[in-house]
Amino acid sequence: MTIKMTGARIILAVATLMTLVAPHFATAQSAAAYPQDPIKFVVPYPAGGVSDVSSRAIAMALGQKLGANMVIENKVGAASTVASVYVAGQKPNGYTLYAAPVSIVINPALQGAVSYKPYESFAPISMMMKAPFVLQINKDLPAKNAKELVELIKNNPDKYAIGTSGVGSINHLAAEYFIKQFGLKMVVAHYKGGMPAAQDMIGGQVQMMFSAASEAIPFVSSGKTRGLAVTSMERMSTLPDMPTMNEALGTKDFEATFWLALMSPAGLDKAVQAKLSTAMQSLGQDAELRQRLSQLGIELSTSTPEVVTANLKQDEVKWTTLIKKLNIK
Repeated sequence: MTIKMTGARIILAVATLMTLVAPHFATAQSAAAYPQDPIKFVVPYPAGGVSDVSSRAIAMALGQKLGANMVIENKVGAASTVASVYVAGQKPNGYTLYAAPVSIVINPALQGAVSYKPYESFAPISMMMKAPFVLQINKDLPAKNAKELVELIKNNPDKYAIGTSGVGSINHLAAEYFIKQFGLKMVVAHYKGGMPAAQDMIGGQVQMMFSAASEAIPFVSSGKTRGLAVTSMERMSTLPDMPTMNEALGTKDFEATFWLALMSPAGLDKAVQAKLSTAMQSLGQDAELRQRLSQLGIELSTSTPEVVTANLKQDEVKWTTLIKKLNIK
């Protein structure tokens, strides 16, 4: 059967086809042209700290991949909630990116109410980095490894204290997780930062703590403290001889890491999201960047957007369950 089309019908068919194709063509064009302007890279921590320094290193490397200028903005306050609220309110045009921390899913439980939603307010792009903790102890404590430490605490309930860098911090949650996992009775002592807690551990006022690797390594290397295990699923490249908590204690799922993920305000164009994620995954193969971060106690970690969401969900369940059970505020 032959279908004859009049000129008017041909014009209508072409117009209909263009209506269907044009949005996809425009999207492809906009993604191909992106980025044309400087990109604002929001970091929720003060300038000069390890999280800031590592974020800047990753941002600059990403900027080189994209051919874009990165402008770092430190939005500090309320354990990253200030930054999260700020980013959630920005335009989803790819020109505001966020070094989103694990606390993005913890703060709603800790703070009672926040004016953003972890999943609805942001578009995931890629993981950025992970920073495990080191379980370190006072050098005079009579425990040569993590198993001996657990037995020592069990045999002396409420005698020993574990320091933290503050209520609700990841290393505080790691301490509570440790206590709960092994049925221990001990004092949890909160400080305003990891270094004051570490100084008291060296002095014997507290006997142990989960410290950021960047803070623990100098003490462990100099013999001022004794490092027993790391809280990641795999050993750290900077501490290859130190076992994981799972290796040291025969567990399977003990993990407590601070991480940052690259995110944007929700509504980001899918093609731009894919371009950013691909660039980040390519960045994951940068051996020089990996080495630079490793020296800071940071593990470079890049991924698909789906892996970001999986990490959010995993840590939301783990930490909010603990927060609610212990009524941590």
